[in-house]
Amino acid sequence: MRCYSGLSSLLLILLASCSNPYKGLQQVPANGQTAYRYKPAFQKEVYRCNVNGRFLLKKFHLSGILFFKEMKNGTVHAIFQNEMGFSFFDFEWDEQGRFKVNSIIEQLNKPAIVKTLKKDFNLLLMNELDSNSEKIYRGRRGEEMNYCFSLGGGVAYYIVNAGRLDRIENAGKRKKVITINVKGKQGNTVMPDTVLFTHHKANFTIGLHKMRDYVDE
Repeated sequence: MRCYSGLSSLLLILLASCSNPYKGLQQVPANGQTAYRYKPAFQKEVYRCNVNGRFLLKKFHLSGILFFKEMKNGTVHAIFQNEMGFSFFDFEWDEQGRFKVNSIIEQLNKPAIVKTLKKDFNLLLMNELDSNSEKIYRGRRGEEMNYCFSLGGGVAYYIVNAGRLDRIENAGKRKKVITINVKGKQGNTVMPDTVLFTHHKANFTIGLHKMRDYVDE
């Protein structure tokens, strides 16, 4: 009997872990509200960037400086380089938000890696979202509001707590794929002081910490 009870408890835990984490959200009228009021606006932002992960039994680590910069022609660049100025990649978005790889080192020049990095930055910068698909849902915790966009085969959630953007989540049909925690936003359109990308399936993280000393250089 005890064995049966223990097995039942285990099955309940497994079923709960597989349930949709967004089940129970209640849709509310937009009333003119939109997640786009949190879209970042900047001329130059500089972050110390650390990438940590595991592939099979091997750990990997990459660190350097990540620049987000808007050019005079309206294009936005994300440039990742080491302390000596060697560039790992240079990504670009034109005024319409269309993505382009200007340069990338051979070790990172893999379709899956480029696709993942593009998706990460698109979510943070709010590029390539289907604005017509936006819906708003009230969360299950306090004042949390979820601004939801269709994204490929999944969904992107911009989650706002007490009027401030708290995190961004990308999910498939049943599970979270990416969580982007943002901290230290001094205003709705200001880039956050810290950003942590957690890839739940791919098992790696990207941590960004703002470096104010570089901004004026």
